[in-house]
Amino acid sequence: MLIGLLSAGGSPGVTTTALAMGSVWPAPVVVLDADPSGGDVAAAGGGIVDASLSNVLELARLGRHDRLPQVLDSQIQTMPFGTEVVPGFGDPAQVGALSWPDLAAGLRAVQHRDVLVDLGRWAMPFHAAALLRACDLLIMVVRTQTRALRRAERVLPLIREDLDRFDPGNAGVDLLVVEDNGSFSAADISRRLRVHVIGELPCDPKAAAVFSDSVPAPRHLDRTPLVRGLQAVVRTSGQIAQQRRSLGSRAPSLRQPGVRPVAPRPQGPAGQPQAVPAAQATVAGLDIMPRTSRRLRPVPPSDGDA
Repeated sequence: MLIGLLSAGGSPGVTTTALAMGSVWPAPVVVLDADPSGGDVAAAGGGIVDASLSNVLELARLGRHDRLPQVLDSQIQTMPFGTEVVPGFGDPAQVGALSWPDLAAGLRAVQHRDVLVDLGRWAMPFHAAALLRACDLLIMVVRTQTRALRRAERVLPLIREDLDRFDPGNAGVDLLVVEDNGSFSAADISRRLRVHVIGELPCDPKAAAVFSDSVPAPRHLDRTPLVRGLQAVVRTSGQIAQQRRSLGSRAPSLRQPGVRPVAPRPQGPAGQPQAVPAAQATVAGLDIMPRTSRRLRPVPPSDGDA
């Protein structure tokens, strides 16, 4: 599965959320730093993770000619709290040297582990657009303050327009709400933005600092509000991403804009058309097309987080 996390700006905690999710993910997983503005994954490693040893650009170089699934593990480093990562760009000027469609296709071909992608802050133009379009599940991390909602209101229509142009009818983006004593509840945000909220994460600075700055973990980290909230988010997001992946190919970055693939209708006995069960046409209570889309709760951010 390929799951992307991004923000509309304002440092809501995308990198911290991705790293924390990786620490409780129930299957083999890697967090890939693909923030076009230069990622913070290596910085969160407390000096243990070195982007000069391996990084997303080197992964893309070694993974040419459909070899990315075979070379992925060679580029992985381990954070002090156990999350496996591929660091990002050492210099934002390197972004133009990467073939984003090839990277997206290579990551979708990975079968032996799931991939959580830190896409950073969405901007226009967005260099990582091909990777964003290829995700089985796309999550925007937002805070509960008015300014955060205004940013999301401006950005979401632009993302939807881009996604729909390459993959008509997809469900777009889901929200992960970070509670920070703002004026809006998750339900308020969902109604205002007209976007499904996949979960909420509580404000838990001590636990968040473990993942944002590699500070020593408090006793019983697994019992903290943040980690318990993350476990629920991971469970839900994994189920939705897996179901969407199973409904059909999700490689919109390889399609021509505006071209909708037509899937063959399931056949029953003697070649008779078979109805698609309603359960397969609904994910998390939302009607979707039998091709796919995307939809994850976050972590309080640290300074400099996307």
